[in-house]
Amino acid sequence: MSIKSKLPIADCVAIVGILGMLIWFCDGMILFGQIPFFRDLATYFYPIKYSVAQAFLAGSLPLWDRQMAAGFPLMAGLQSAVFYPPTWAFYLFGFFNAVRFTFVFHYALAVTGGYVLFRSWKSPPFISVLGAVLFAFSGTMVSLTNLLNHFQSAVWLPWAVVFWERALRTRRWKDFVIFAIAGLCQLLAGSPEVFLFSIGLLMLDGFRIRCETHGALYPILVLLGAGLLIMGLGMVQFLPTAELILQSRRDQPIPAVEALAWSLQPSGLLGLLLPTLEADSSLSVGIRLLLTDGVPLFLSHYIGLIGLLGLFCWFRTARRGERLTMTVLVALSIVLAFGKYTPVYPFLFRWLPLFHVIRFPEKFFFVTFALLVFAIVRGITSVSNRNEFRTCSLVASGAFIFWMVVYGILRTRLQLVENFLHWVKGGPPGYFLNPQTIAAILVALEKQIAISFVMALLFFLNSRGLLRRSLFQPLIILAVFFDLSSANKPLHFLRHEDLITKVSRILDDPPVDHGRLFYYPPGDNLHPSFMRVAGNPSYEKATEIALNNLLPNTGLLYGFEYFQDIDALGRRSYTDFLNFINALPIDERGKLLRVLNVKYVVAFHALKVTGIHLVREFPEHYSALYEVSGAVPRAYIVGDASSYRDPFDVFRRLSSQSFDPSKEVIVDAAVHLVPRGGQHGEVAITDYQDRKVNIHARLDSPGILVLTDSYYPGWKVFVDKEEKEILRANYLFRGVELTPGNHTVEFVYDPASFRIGLVISFITAVLVLAIPMCARLWRAGLIMQYHSTPARIRSIGIR
Repeated sequence: MSIKSKLPIADCVAIVGILGMLIWFCDGMILFGQIPFFRDLATYFYPIKYSVAQAFLAGSLPLWDRQMAAGFPLMAGLQSAVFYPPTWAFYLFGFFNAVRFTFVFHYALAVTGGYVLFRSWKSPPFISVLGAVLFAFSGTMVSLTNLLNHFQSAVWLPWAVVFWERALRTRRWKDFVIFAIAGLCQLLAGSPEVFLFSIGLLMLDGFRIRCETHGALYPILVLLGAGLLIMGLGMVQFLPTAELILQSRRDQPIPAVEALAWSLQPSGLLGLLLPTLEADSSLSVGIRLLLTDGVPLFLSHYIGLIGLLGLFCWFRTARRGERLTMTVLVALSIVLAFGKYTPVYPFLFRWLPLFHVIRFPEKFFFVTFALLVFAIVRGITSVSNRNEFRTCSLVASGAFIFWMVVYGILRTRLQLVENFLHWVKGGPPGYFLNPQTIAAILVALEKQIAISFVMALLFFLNSRGLLRRSLFQPLIILAVFFDLSSANKPLHFLRHEDLITKVSRILDDPPVDHGRLFYYPPGDNLHPSFMRVAGNPSYEKATEIALNNLLPNTGLLYGFEYFQDIDALGRRSYTDFLNFINALPIDERGKLLRVLNVKYVVAFHALKVTGIHLVREFPEHYSALYEVSGAVPRAYIVGDASSYRDPFDVFRRLSSQSFDPSKEVIVDAAVHLVPRGGQHGEVAITDYQDRKVNIHARLDSPGILVLTDSYYPGWKVFVDKEEKEILRANYLFRGVELTPGNHTVEFVYDPASFRIGLVISFITAVLVLAIPMCARLWRAGLIMQYHSTPARIRSIGIR
């Protein structure tokens, strides 16, 4: 049988193998009905996915969500990934099935994409499987699962490289369009940062293969053309997103404290070869930190011993130019990921505007990870004879001896562990020397000793001819997969969906009057960025606390509504409110909360704020529920209006003792009201949907109808079916001026950004299909004209 006939069989066996490992790695989600629970999943990603699913099931696009942040343009927030094709699983399946599908599908995309990419680079099936496993199941990729938008974007990298190289080599329209669609999917998945990192990596790859693609300029032209096509096809998403950015705080630099918050600790690089944390449900954070201080953005960077072997072989066999270039790029990406721990990133943040919009330098480690995987696979591919297998055996044996020595020293001199932890984490002497941490470190070392011994033995037997390659290859793959899965699989933090559906809550049902919830965190900053309770709950209980207490935005899963905005962009109006109330004396904050349609306040500490009174305490949930006195309803009518332009002047008036929200409203335009000292009228919301609100109003005298939903571009108001000017009421909300009598008022969300974007995307899609068709017709016409010319000449001659 020829080699060509064997290759498809080898590929089939390899694909079956990686799919089997995928099932094992995701068995909790596939077989046991569990879903991941960590960090932002329950409080952010699951609620917005639920809102998207509800809109799909209602037969509409989730352009607006009235429950989130006093009303929020959900689709415009890129992290909702409304137009990302896999998001349609939330329409096809039930919500929790769609969540499980999302994680498993993207792991499948990562592992199969890795395999296809390495095979396209002429790596043998065995090496390609190792590379695919390393890319999909390493600590970096698994860490991204709790940052769902980054995870969804990151798994597209190998597919983007495959289609990119194909487009460069074939110069065919079809391959160019496929590459652009892959890039569009990666961007629509929700992470502009990962998309930009990928673009940079594609440029590097384009320069690497420039000799095959007509010089260095051609890849740049292809990338620019693909970028234009991506923008054209995705304009239905990007225009609303641009509109949201214009309404956000992003026209100002992110504060340095926030931008540099998650920086890679230098000691975290130890996590490449030794897991620096372990899942521990006895701790409220869910993990026991071993060699780092504070929960990092990437929970793990672990690539295992195979990474060390691959990098050693690559450094020994690669060309000098490749070694130098890769070393510089890896070092640069790591320095950027260090963030505040070096002067480099703070300097760039100060002087380069691009860095003003990037949060969390640790994200740059994704670039480091991609470069390392490339080098590791190139190094393993170079191992093709027994002498090189002997070299790998020696390196693995050296790792085995090293870990044995470290383990022996630490077993006999535990004070060295304490000294090292004190150097890494700080803190008082003896603070970290506890049996659980010591045991976790020793167990991690024992795992490294075992995996080093197994790999050294496998490479030694193969180099001696005592182990057939047909047996060696699956054994080394299983050893690598076991190494990665044992370290990284627990980082899914899987729990059953009952944690959401059956958890007890401080309120069983949403208020019937549409009153909003407000979480009052400890400290002076009222942005719901963290929680702190008095006690030491387990991870299970800590996970439940956000659901128990309906912290933003978990209540979206149950129909509750919020004022606080926790979107990454942060709308300017909410940021202005936050800056003002944080500087407001505590005793005066209740006056401002009453105009926000906030009915209940949740806190984990006692509140002594005028205008907020205790309703009930919940010791089992570590919290207390408060009610705001005199809170305005969702819709109401006032007879007097004043006008202020500066937001802080508005907030000062709203929080003053003399301001009565039931009688006065602050608007941004001149109105024709004559102050009468009061207003008599009735308001009833007859239909309340995300994109449409119908209100029946009866007034005895001229007044202003106030709807305490977000003021935002795209909203229109119709009074008795006639469009009127929509007013900015109390800076945050919407209003309309009404004359005496009975009126039907309809607020409608009809954003021009979406309509224009949809037209541009449609035209672009038509052009993508029309260009090759026109090219075929044009070529066919030339051929017909060419063949018909002699006949016409002959006919003229006969005459």
